[in-house]
Amino acid sequence: MHGHAIKDQADNLIRVLDFIKGQTLYDYVEGLSLDHQTYFYERLPVILTNFIECIGAIRFLHEHGEKHGDIRRDHILIDRHSGRYRWIDFDFNYRHRENVYGYDLFGLGNVLIFLVGMGDILLPALKRQDHPALDRLAEDDLNIVFNNRVANLKKIYPYIPETLNRILMHFSKGANWFYENTLQLLDDLKAYQTST
Repeated sequence: MHGHAIKDQADNLIRVLDFIKGQTLYDYVEGLSLDHQTYFYERLPVILTNFIECIGAIRFLHEHGEKHGDIRRDHILIDRHSGRYRWIDFDFNYRHRENVYGYDLFGLGNVLIFLVGMGDILLPALKRQDHPALDRLAEDDLNIVFNNRVANLKKIYPYIPETLNRILMHFSKGANWFYENTLQLLDDLKAYQTST
């Protein structure tokens, strides 16, 4: 959260929050009127660079024992003045029995799949379109959290590089290994960026 701290007359610390003017990342991507291939090659590289910075911010929280708690694509605002992506709507610091940062990591994965797909690729929509990829899709290709969303986007868009699709597949039902921390996700995304 952006803002600054001041003390009131009773010496209580008060946090003054700044408003971030701009649109959500969700609204920005949904508002683009491009075909996917043009988006993928012309817009996604910049979006991905900014999203990697957002993941770095979550990594900072995790390294300090905190969580965002409600990572979604509509919880990233694109600052109208600076163009930087900013997290909003932090949730409470909840407890988990397994990986305490797992909920944040799956949120990051869901945002990443949305960004690479230029929106959610939903099974019902593919069925309505009688999309040719339906014959190639299997249960393992679906998002592990949202079972009607496709995670294996290479089966929809064959020009997506295998290195990027492999990252998406960590958030699929077919994953046999999940990211344990944000550093692993960041390393893979940065490796993909340098390979393109």
